[in-house]
Amino acid sequence: MLIKKEHALALLNVKSQEEKGLACQIAVKAESDPYVELELQNLLEQGNSPVEFVLTYWGRNLVYLLEEMIQKGLISHPSQWDERFRWIGSEVIAMIEASVKSGNLTGNKVFNALKERGFAQEVHEEKKGWFKELNEYGKSIYEIYKNAKPRLEISKELAEYISSMAPGPAETKFLPVHGRNVEIMESMRLISFSVPNSDVYNLSGLGVAVQKTVQTMVPALDTVINEDYMYALIKLLDRGMDSLTDQEKEVLEELAFIDNEGNILPAGEHLVEVYKLWKEGDYKPIKTFNLETLDEELLLGIEKIWQKNKENSEIVPTDKEIVHYLMEKPLKDYKHLKEWYGRMINQSMGYQKKEELKKKWAELFTIEDLFKHFWEKGNEWYEKLFDTVKESLYSLEAFNLIKSEIDEKTGKTVYKFTPYGEQVLKDIKEKGVREITSTAVKAISISETEFGAPNYEWYQQAVNKHLVGEGYPTKSGQLYKDLAYNIKRIPHVSRFELMVLHKIPEYGMFLDELFNEFDETLKEEVQYAVNKLEARYILDILPNDGIILTEAGKLIKKALSGVPEGIANPINPAIVKILEAIKQVGNLYVKEKRVRTLPKNWEEAIRLSGFDKETFEKEIAVARLAGFIGRTSLHESALEILEAYELLNK
Repeated sequence: MLIKKEHALALLNVKSQEEKGLACQIAVKAESDPYVELELQNLLEQGNSPVEFVLTYWGRNLVYLLEEMIQKGLISHPSQWDERFRWIGSEVIAMIEASVKSGNLTGNKVFNALKERGFAQEVHEEKKGWFKELNEYGKSIYEIYKNAKPRLEISKELAEYISSMAPGPAETKFLPVHGRNVEIMESMRLISFSVPNSDVYNLSGLGVAVQKTVQTMVPALDTVINEDYMYALIKLLDRGMDSLTDQEKEVLEELAFIDNEGNILPAGEHLVEVYKLWKEGDYKPIKTFNLETLDEELLLGIEKIWQKNKENSEIVPTDKEIVHYLMEKPLKDYKHLKEWYGRMINQSMGYQKKEELKKKWAELFTIEDLFKHFWEKGNEWYEKLFDTVKESLYSLEAFNLIKSEIDEKTGKTVYKFTPYGEQVLKDIKEKGVREITSTAVKAISISETEFGAPNYEWYQQAVNKHLVGEGYPTKSGQLYKDLAYNIKRIPHVSRFELMVLHKIPEYGMFLDELFNEFDETLKEEVQYAVNKLEARYILDILPNDGIILTEAGKLIKKALSGVPEGIANPINPAIVKILEAIKQVGNLYVKEKRVRTLPKNWEEAIRLSGFDKETFEKEIAVARLAGFIGRTSLHESALEILEAYELLNK
């Protein structure tokens, strides 16, 4: 949806002519462009001739809204607007939608941009203070956007432009300009621009599907995609070749959507996807992915231990063996782990240790010496190091990169790679160990949405992490985007992440407010916790920096509401497996909202969990501390975790 100065004046002109009982006729081609674009947006429609335009229901609503806002002084008359001013565009809709999801609060990031357009205001509530919120006009614009279904018509010329352009994300200044192609694309919702200043562009989910279609079809006609072609193709799929007219068959074959026997060709398959997105709005949610440097080091370590296993079958990648691997690493390999260990120690001991930590790194302490220094009593240093490694292993398993199972030869619980883990391992070997942030991956995955373009900061992270380059996702970028949508997630929340999650309501909080809940020196640690929680699909960071919990996140937060913050990993893949196993051998009591298990079935639960008895009992102890399990029964919170598990992978 796009309303600039020329579009607003065109809408007012059509309304003025209608009030006089006249039809608005635009005979000059150069003057008709904004009218044609408004017709594509379903705000105007043709009258009795191709040069005659009348308002649609939604176009009339938009004009009345604009006139009322002008009358109230919320915005100046379009004749006074700058030619480059975008009253409504994909970035404005994104700001409005993010505000709606945030409980109609705009947040600081987008407030000025929305207020400039007349869509936001500051209000004061007694005892609560001042709020920056979306006004009724902003909400009305969003309703018009959702209901004014755009048309879809791709000319041969536009198809050539779309086929050759970089899909993004990329900086808008590098977007090739040719005629009014960009305006036409935005009118049909094929391209999106970033919040709040349109610095970055991206093909939308529909735009990507259209690009794949035009890149595989034969552009044999002046119009290569339109609604008639899509309806004909869907009719073929539903009722067979005999249902098509001779003209429909000829067009679909000529454009290479089907062969002469009615078989769907690659371009036709992509056109079906275009139809689903255009007709049904069948878009994916934003999902993302995260890897920290220690996560990647452990993947390399697991591989090396399995290599040693070929020479000595007693050496297997157990928790303890992986800890020993890290302690044996040479000093030169510590550099990229420095910040990671710093954050972990900072989370555990508080900001007052930050300067001391810097000094220790300057002395090039080994990991063993470093942990001994901060946790000197007894073997507490080893326990802390073990917990640190264990948390990373949980994270890798939660992202379906490794799986824990009993080794047949040794009877110990070991870690093995999943196919996804092998793909990541290959990428690490090619590109080196570096952090993959959820924000950087989201800069790519946001293209799966209806009008998503990454904020400039998201885009910069993607560029810096080498996930995006020259307007395209890199090989690594495509890998991590695919993982975001293909992996099976298992719930996991660490000790510090629990502290952060406890501060977050279902909606209505923004990143700056969350940071203010902690000491300012912990801002980096909080940001990393948010990265993990977002990558696990527990929460979502909106373009306006608003934080909202996903449906699975709401259940997890509820299940953890009474859990003490001192437990290391109150929800982790091992506990989830054990809860599943107990539920499988127990009996569900609906009224009590719990599962009861007979003592004789406990051994069967151990077997189903896939753990040795020692590991099972250790995780059961944590689950009992967290209140998920009684003596032999699952409580309501455990059932909420299992329900969240299903939602994460629905």
